[in-house]
Amino acid sequence: HHIIISRKYQMAEESYYGPEYRRPLNGAGVRKISCSATFDVTSGYKIATWNVRSLIAAGKSHNLVREMDRLKIAILGISEVRWIGSGSCTVDDHQIFYSGQEGPSNWNGVGFVITKDMNKYVKSVCNVSDRIILLQLSAKPVNVNFIQVYAPPSYSSEDEIEEFYADLKKVREKLCSQEITIIMGDWNAKIGEGKEDKIVGAFGLGDRNERGDRLLEFCKEANHCIMNTFFKLPKRRLYTWTAPGHNPTHIIRNQIDYITINARYRNSVKGVKTYPSADINSDHNILIADLKLKFKILKKQVATSKMDLEDLNKNKEKLTTELKRKFENIEIEDDIEQLWLHTKEAIHEVASTVKKQRPKKKHWMSDEILDLMEERRQYKNRDPEMYKTKNKEIRRKIREAQQKDLEFKCVEIETLEKKHDSFNMYKKVKELVQSVTRSGNDLVDEEGNLIIKEEDRIKTWENYIKELFEDHREVIETEDVSTGQNMNILELETAIKLSKNRKALGPDNIPVEVIKLLESMGKETLLILFNNIYNTGIIPEDWLKSTFVTLPKKQNAKSCKDYRTISLMSHVLKVFLRIIHSRLYLKIEEHIGETQFGFRNNLGTREALFGIQVLVQKCRDLGHPVFMCFIDFEKAFDKVRHNKLIEVLRKTGIHDKDLRIIKNLYFNQKANVRVGMSVSEEVEIKRGVRQGCILSPLLFNLYSEFIFKEALEGINCGIELKTEDSTITINNLRYADDTVLITKSHAELQLIVNRVIEACENYGLKLNAKKTKIMIVNKKPIRTPAIRAYNTELERTKSVTYLGTYIHEDWDPGREIKIRIEKARSTFFKMRKVFCCRSLKLDLRMRLVRCYIFSILLYGVESWTVTATLLKKIEAFEMWVYRRLLKVSWVDRVTNVEILQRLNKNTEVVRSIKTKKLEYLGPYRPYNI
Repeated sequence: HHIIISRKYQMAEESYYGPEYRRPLNGAGVRKISCSATFDVTSGYKIATWNVRSLIAAGKSHNLVREMDRLKIAILGISEVRWIGSGSCTVDDHQIFYSGQEGPSNWNGVGFVITKDMNKYVKSVCNVSDRIILLQLSAKPVNVNFIQVYAPPSYSSEDEIEEFYADLKKVREKLCSQEITIIMGDWNAKIGEGKEDKIVGAFGLGDRNERGDRLLEFCKEANHCIMNTFFKLPKRRLYTWTAPGHNPTHIIRNQIDYITINARYRNSVKGVKTYPSADINSDHNILIADLKLKFKILKKQVATSKMDLEDLNKNKEKLTTELKRKFENIEIEDDIEQLWLHTKEAIHEVASTVKKQRPKKKHWMSDEILDLMEERRQYKNRDPEMYKTKNKEIRRKIREAQQKDLEFKCVEIETLEKKHDSFNMYKKVKELVQSVTRSGNDLVDEEGNLIIKEEDRIKTWENYIKELFEDHREVIETEDVSTGQNMNILELETAIKLSKNRKALGPDNIPVEVIKLLESMGKETLLILFNNIYNTGIIPEDWLKSTFVTLPKKQNAKSCKDYRTISLMSHVLKVFLRIIHSRLYLKIEEHIGETQFGFRNNLGTREALFGIQVLVQKCRDLGHPVFMCFIDFEKAFDKVRHNKLIEVLRKTGIHDKDLRIIKNLYFNQKANVRVGMSVSEEVEIKRGVRQGCILSPLLFNLYSEFIFKEALEGINCGIELKTEDSTITINNLRYADDTVLITKSHAELQLIVNRVIEACENYGLKLNAKKTKIMIVNKKPIRTPAIRAYNTELERTKSVTYLGTYIHEDWDPGREIKIRIEKARSTFFKMRKVFCCRSLKLDLRMRLVRCYIFSILLYGVESWTVTATLLKKIEAFEMWVYRRLLKVSWVDRVTNVEILQRLNKNTEVVRSIKTKKLEYLGPYRPYNI
C-alpha cells in the first residue's frame, strides 16, 4: 500500500480486498480526498461491536474485558446488555457505559466498553434509549461519534422498527456533519451480496431481506457506507450470527451485525472482519474494524479525592501540631479577604497531607476462572461437548468464588460491629446490596428533545439555573447597625462540635474534620475572622460562591425540573452560620404557628401524621365531612424573594448584625452547576434559599408562616377543637412546604385556596395546579363542584401520598399497613444477600433486620388505628422474615413456635407497636369537636 501526498489532495490507497467506488476495476480512476479529512496513519485502533446476549451472568463482564485485551480492542460496542437502567461502572480498569430499560424489565440494552487509555478522550456519553447509545470522543482533526445500536428483532412490529430508525435519525442529525460518525451494532437485518451504489460493497453475505432494505434506505439517507461489505474475505470472516438450528450438516449462518461510517471518512477504515474464536457464550461473533485515527486528550476537571478518616485519626496528634504551627505564623490582619486567605492556606496545607486515593476494591474474580474461560474458548468451534463441560466448571467456580467473597465481606462487617463502628458497618452492608446509580446522560430540553453534546448539557443547566433564580429585586439600603453581640469561643466550639463529618466539600475544599483539629490558637484566629465578618458585614468571596449538584427527584428523571439542586457550601461558612442559627432559632420560633411541624425541635412527620389522623378520624366518627386540599408548591424553596425575606426577618426583631449578614449573603451570592466532571459558568442567584444551608429550613418556615398569616387573616374557617378553656380552629397542617388545607365545607375550602393563592403571589410562590389534589372524607360519597385554582379545576382524588404515607378517602387504616408490609418485604428481597447469609451471626442479622426492615414497616405507627386482624397480618409478616433468616420453607412443616425457639426470642413487632403508641400518647390531651 502507498499514499501519494500532494499540496492539496491525497490519492486514495489501493485496497487488495476488492474494488472501491470511484475506482474502475482496471485501476484507472483516482478518488480525491481533502487533506482535512485525513488522519495520522501511524495511529491505529481496533474498534468492535458484539451482541453479548446478556451481561447479567456473574463473571461475564470480566470475560468480556479479557477478550478485549486479548484482541487489543480499544472501543467495544455491545448489544443485548440486559442491565436495568443507565449508568457506568468499572471492570478491571475498563469503563462500561450502558443504557437500558427503566423498571423491572431488563430486555435489550446497549453499551460501550473502553480501555483505561481511551477514557481520557471521552467527551460525553448520551443514553438515548435501551437500543441506542452515543459515545463522543475528542480526535484530530475532527471529533469521532460512536453510536451503538440494537435494532428490533424480526418478530417486532413495523411501528417498533420505524420508532428505532426515527430515534437514530434524530441523534445523527444533531451531530456535526464534519465529524466522523460510526454507527455499529446488531441491526437484525441482512444486506446480502451485491454492490449497491457507494453504500454497500461487493462482498456481503447471503440474500437481502426486508429489514436489510430498511437498513439500506437509512444508510443512503445518512450517506453511510456499510464497511464489512467492502473487504473480500472468507465466509467464516463474514458471518456474525449462528442460528439456533445450526449444525455441521445444516449450516445456518448470517451477517446481521454491521459497522457503518459516513462516506467521506470510509478510507480511515483499513479492514473489517469477524473473529469466530472470540468467546463470551454468545451466538454472535465479534466484528472488529481497524481504524486509523488520532485522538486528542481532553482537559477534564480532576475529582477531589476523599479524605481517609482512618489516616486522619491515626495522625491526629501530628496534624494538630502542624495546624498549631501554621496558625502561630498567621499575622492577624483587619483585611478580611487576606485573613481568610491565610487561614484557608494553612488548613489546606495540613489537609493535603491526609488526602489519598481510595484503595481498589478487591473483586471475587480470580485468575483461575479467567484461565478456565480461556480454555473454554479453545473448544468453542472444535468440541461442543467439552465446551459445555468447561462452562459448567466455570459456573461452579464462580459460585464458589462469590460465596468466599461474601464470607470475607461478612467477616469485615462482623469486625466493624465488634469495634462499634456503626457508620462503616452500615456502609459495608450498602455496598453488598446497592445498585449502580444513574448517570443522568439523557437530559432533554424544554421541547423534550434529547441533548447530545456535553457542552449543550452544561449550557442547558446553566440557563435553567439562571432562569430559576432570576428575579427583579430592589436594592435594600444599608441602615445603621447597632445591635448584635460578638461571637464568643463557646459558641464557636459548640458549632464546630455539632458540625457533621463526611459531608461533600464546598468550593474551598476545606473539610470540617480538619477544622475539628484546631486548638486554641487556631480557634482564636477563626473567631477573630468570624467577628470581623460579623461586625463589618463583609463576607469573603469564597463564601458567596457555591456549587449546585443535581439529584433526581424521581425515577427516569430527564428534564432539569425533575432534579433537585443541592448547594455545596464552604464548611467554614457552615460553622459560621451554625452560630447565627443558634442565635436566631428561639426568636423565629416565637413567630411559628403550632400547625408547622417541619424542622423544629421535638416535632416531625410523626406529629404531623398523628395530627391529621386524629383530626379526620374524630370528624368521621361524628359524621362530619372533611374537605382537604393537598398543596404542591412549584419550587417553593427556590422562589423565596430576598426582599420579602429581609422584610419578614425585620418584623421578628432579630439583631441588626444578624440581619445584615443574611442580607449580604443572599444579595451577593453566585453559583455554578456541576454535571459529571464538568462545571458551568457562574450565575447570580437572585432568589431562593439554598438547599443544603443550615439556615434555609428556619428561614423558609418563617417565610411560609407570614404567607399563611396573611392568607388566613380575618377568616374563621376550618375544624373547631374545643377544650374546657378555649376553642381552637385548625385549617392547615404543614411540614415545611408540604401543606394540607382542612375545612368542613366546600365553600370554606375554596375560600382558603383563593386566599392562599393571593398571598403566595405577594411572596413569589405559586401552587402547582397539576399536582395539587382535593380529597373529601366522609362515610357516604359527596358530590360537590370542583375546587378551582388559576381558572383550572383541581383534581379530586380518592387517595394521596402525604409525608410518605398512603391516605385514602375511606380512611381505612388497613390500606396503609398493607402497603408498609409490602414495602418492607420488597426491601428484604433486595437485601436478602445479607439477611440470608449464614456467614453472618444471627444476632447481627437480626439487628440489620430491625434497622432496615422493621423501621420501614413501623414508619408512622403512632398514627395507626390497629385491629386484631391487622396485628395478625403484621405478626405473620414478622414470622415470614424469621423463616427466611433461618432458610426454613413452609413445606418443611416447622411451626412458628419452633422458629422462635431456634431464634431464642419472642415476636417483637406487635409489642413494639404497642410500646411506641403508649410512649407517644402519654402526654396526649383529648379535644372535643
